[in-house]
Amino acid sequence: MSAYTSVFAASETDAIQKRLQSIIPTDASQALITETAVAGLYQVQVGMTVVYMSKDGKILVNGNMIDLDAGKNLTKDALATARKTALDGIDASSLIVFPAKGGQDKAKHTITVFTDIDCPYCEKLHKEVPALNAAGVNVRYIAYPRAGMGSPSYFKAVSVWCAKDPLKAMDNAMAGMKPENKQCKNPVNQHLKYAEEFEVNGTPNIVLENGELLPGYVPAKKLIAILNTP
Repeated sequence: MSAYTSVFAASETDAIQKRLQSIIPTDASQALITETAVAGLYQVQVGMTVVYMSKDGKILVNGNMIDLDAGKNLTKDALATARKTALDGIDASSLIVFPAKGGQDKAKHTITVFTDIDCPYCEKLHKEVPALNAAGVNVRYIAYPRAGMGSPSYFKAVSVWCAKDPLKAMDNAMAGMKPENKQCKNPVNQHLKYAEEFEVNGTPNIVLENGELLPGYVPAKKLIAILNTP
């Protein structure tokens, strides 16, 4: 939450909540409504969606709020906070992790990547995992076969996650080798739900440890520089 927002008592935002009930009745109760630096304008966050509404619930603004003096995109910061919270709720044991040099516990940074084995840019990013690991970065994979459940990409992901050595299976799959067909209790369906929660619509999508989302392929050198920028 930004320094410009504070949670208000429900009575202050009754009109907004009432309007939300008419717009998104299923999710309205989950909305986080906070004051902004603009008098009478409130930030409304539902999952990974952030919009702004007037106190009377009559006006909705969909766009970025930017603090020009501080040079900060307050909407982007709010979304990063939401993603960070969602990251903390992910079952880390369900991920395939390529650890930083020296081990996961010695890592300087951790990135979480929504990946599709049949995505060329995912393959390109995977080739740079050794460079990321050498720079002290843990690379955690979440399966996101974009073709959906029951697709060839889906079953490739299941086979990789069910392999005796998932890291080696991922390396081989990303090198174009068809994984040996495997079935087991696996997290791929849950991972698809994570993708929906994060509103991911492409691969690779890279989530930094602070919740910032980098859509698409980012070269290792540039990614390391981003991670090391205070």
